[in-house]
Formats: sequence, structure tokens, C-alpha cells
Amino acid sequence: QVLEGSHRGGPVRVGRPAGPILLAALEPGDGLGMFGGSVKQVLRAGDRVRAHFQNRYNEKSTATDVGTLLQFTTGEAEVHFDDGAVQCVSKTWIAECLSAWDLDLAPGDLAHAHYASGKGRTLGTDMGVVLAVLEGGRVRIRFQDSIMQTIPMGWVEQVIRLQPGDRVMSCFKVNDGRGAKSLKTDMGSVLQVSSEEVHVVFDDNVEQNVAKTWVAQRTRNWDLVVEIGSVADVHFEVGDDGRRSSSTDIGIVMTSCVEGRVTVQFQDTIQQTVPLGWIARIREWGPGDRVQAHFKTGGGDKSNDTDVATVLFVSLLEAELYFDDGIQQCVSKAWVTERIRNWSAEVPELAVGDVVIAHFKRPGNHCRSVQTDRGIILSMLPKGQVSIMFQDDVTQVIPKGWLEAMATRWSGQREKLVQDEDPTGSASDTITKTRQRPGPITGPTSGAPDCVICMDAKPNGVIVHGETCHQSTCFSCAKRLHRNGDTCPICREPIDTVCRLHGE
Repeated sequence: QVLEGSHRGGPVRVGRPAGPILLAALEPGDGLGMFGGSVKQVLRAGDRVRAHFQNRYNEKSTATDVGTLLQFTTGEAEVHFDDGAVQCVSKTWIAECLSAWDLDLAPGDLAHAHYASGKGRTLGTDMGVVLAVLEGGRVRIRFQDSIMQTIPMGWVEQVIRLQPGDRVMSCFKVNDGRGAKSLKTDMGSVLQVSSEEVHVVFDDNVEQNVAKTWVAQRTRNWDLVVEIGSVADVHFEVGDDGRRSSSTDIGIVMTSCVEGRVTVQFQDTIQQTVPLGWIARIREWGPGDRVQAHFKTGGGDKSNDTDVATVLFVSLLEAELYFDDGIQQCVSKAWVTERIRNWSAEVPELAVGDVVIAHFKRPGNHCRSVQTDRGIILSMLPKGQVSIMFQDDVTQVIPKGWLEAMATRWSGQREKLVQDEDPTGSASDTITKTRQRPGPITGPTSGAPDCVICMDAKPNGVIVHGETCHQSTCFSCAKRLHRNGDTCPICREPIDTVCRLHGE
């Protein structure tokens, strides 16, 4: 049963051919003192155990030794001891399970494994590529020095299954890719993986096919789900050589992954095809979410500052936003810089008849109110809007992201609440039926007139044009005029900028 085999460092003993059974359940009464009276222990191929062995007289030894389980039969276990001896011993000879082995191996995996030397199993590990997973609890590996060995799979300590998008530290080929393995490593992104090689683009934009064993470390496991239209923080090409930037920019994924690369359109509308691993994170937001976003100025250009808005609808490249000052715009998804409220996670699923607490549109400029009111949902409209009848019988169509909380879940006949609505349920018909919400009754102010635009708020907005300015509108209406490219309502001069009156 004992044969001579050639391994790295000298000959060791190898065992008889493996059988078909790879898993054994050791039941109480098998004579294993470590299991106790009513404990059932399951051992698997690859587990590290301490077991008795056959001495020179083919009898059970008094001492025990450490080994790796290879396979099982009905009453025996095949153990590969660390001194290189392979024996089939009675299951009752297994005294202790030192560690369970539960790694998933497949051909092409990068593995850190012990190897066989003249003194049996080495203490340290080496990097190798799995060539084949064999029967009998063994695996065939090619190590960095190109030596191939068949070892117990329990000798594998760590498995790295590379995939496109992984960030790795790897050696590279010197002399412009024509030379030998470098002494140092560099950071790169995995583009493609074959059985024994990996195609890496290093951060200086140099691409090379290198041996898998040259990968010293995986610094980031690719685990993002990227689809066409995804908004992401992405590194970009800089300089004449197209090296990877140190910072990221917001971009929209334009294509599917092809050979480890995707095309991204950034905020400035520039498109680049970059490695998948250059995507740092995915920005997730959708209809109803409250976001911070750039807006279109009077000339249609991207603004320098951002404003708070509610997402109404999302297409492949654009997002329809309702800004809090009452302006509704379609802007590039890359202009959305931050999600400040995950609406779908905070508000439960809505239905007609539910009583909710929501913001409403202020009269005149349709800005989002600061305070909230209770209302009943009359209908769910497309593009992230809902029709709500508030307590004073005023009906408004508002972004669903303006709903702050659910007050009462309606469980009666919902049809009674919508019987007066148009059966078509179109948003335009609903809007024409609504009346403006009356403004609050306030006492006389300190002689300050109302805003000349909305006729509701105080004129705390200052419109600046050249060296002069006028104060006749509220700040929200002033911003709206500036954004739309309108002129000053007093002198018709082009508006340079707007600001809020100090102290308001």
C-alpha cells in the first residue's frame, strides 16, 4: 500500500488510490473520545486532524500525529500525515479534529498552499495556480517556480478567484513588457482572466498579460453591479499617457462591460472608456428621493452651485427633478451630487385612500412649503407624482418625495374617495381641477409689500444688475427669474446675480 513518489525536495510516501466516498459522519459509539456520549461529528475531506497511525508492526500507535483527511470508506479514513506518510486507518483512530476545511476550489484559482518537501508538509505556503481538482481529496497545483505537485486539498490555505474589475498588486514585465518578472509590484485592475494568465492594466495605463502567480495581493474584490445608465464615482484618464486619476468624478455608464472596460460619460459630457475596476462606487437613487443637484442656468449651462430637489423620473441619461423653489428641470444624472433622503426606505408603499403627512405647493410660485399638512391620497400619477386632497379640501399634485410619513393606512372602499375624479386619471386633468391653496392669514407687517411675483411671501430677494439692485420679490422668485434668464421685474435690466436680504 506504500509507494515511492517524487516531490519537491525528495521522495515521500504516497498512499493507495482514492475511493469514491468523500464525506463521513462519525456516530456516537465509534470510539472517539473527543466526541462524547451523544455528539455527532461530521468530517470532510481536507479537514486537519490528529490521529493514531500504524507503527512498524502494523499496529495502532500509542502516540498521535497531525494529518489531512483525504477520503473515507465505511470504516476507514485515508489520512495524509505531515511527515509525508499516507495511511488508511480506522475511523476510531481519529482523536481530534483540529480545523475544518471549507474552501471552494476550481481549476484556474489562485491558491496559497503548503507543498511537499523532503520532510513532508512545509510550514510556510507558496503561491500557485490550481490545475485540476482530483478525486480522493487531492488537488494538482503549479507553483511559482513552475514545479507541479499533487497535494491534499486541505493544504490550501487561501483561494483567490480573480475576475474582471478586481484591484490587484502584481509584478510586471520589465523592458516594456519584453523582459523578465519585476522585483517590485504595482497597482492595477484586472481586465480578463484565463486559465493561467491574467490581463492587467496598471495605473500608469500599461497593459500586460502576466502569470497569475505574479499577483501578490488582491486589494479589492469587485462586487458592484454595473448596468447601462448606472451613476457612479469613477476614476478617469489624466495626462498624455492616460494614467488613472487619484480622484473620482461622477459619470454615467454608457455601455456594457466589454473585455473588462466600460464607457462612461462624465459631468462635463466627456466620454472615456475605462477599466471596470476604476469604478469606485455606485450612486443609488430613484423617484421620490431627495437629492442635491446642479441645475440649468438661463443659458442651459450647468450651474456652479447645487440646490435641493425631488426626483420625479429617471431615464437612461437624464433625471427629471422638481426643485424646492418650484422649478422643474430635466438634467444629466451626473449632475446629481448627493442623495440626502432615501424616500423609498422611509415611507411604506402607498395606496389610494391612505392618510399621509406631506408638504404642499405654496401659492403663486409652487415652491415646496416648509410646514406639512395631513391629506388623503386620491390617485397615484406617473413620473413620481401623487394627487392629494388636504384637510382644507384643496387638491394638489405634488412629488411623492414630499410625503414625510404615513398617518393612517386606509382599509375601506377606496373607490369612494376617487369617484369624483376623471376615469382617465391623467395628471393634466387632475391639475386643472385643483385650486390654489389659500395663503395663511397674517397680520399687517412693518409696511413691507408682498412679492410682486407670487404675491405671498416677503420681498427678501435682492436682484443685482451692474452697480444697482432692486428688492421687489421673494428670494425663491428671484432665483427663479435668474435661472430662467428673465429680466428684473422693475427695470428690465439683465440679472447678474441674486441674494437673500441679510437677516431674512
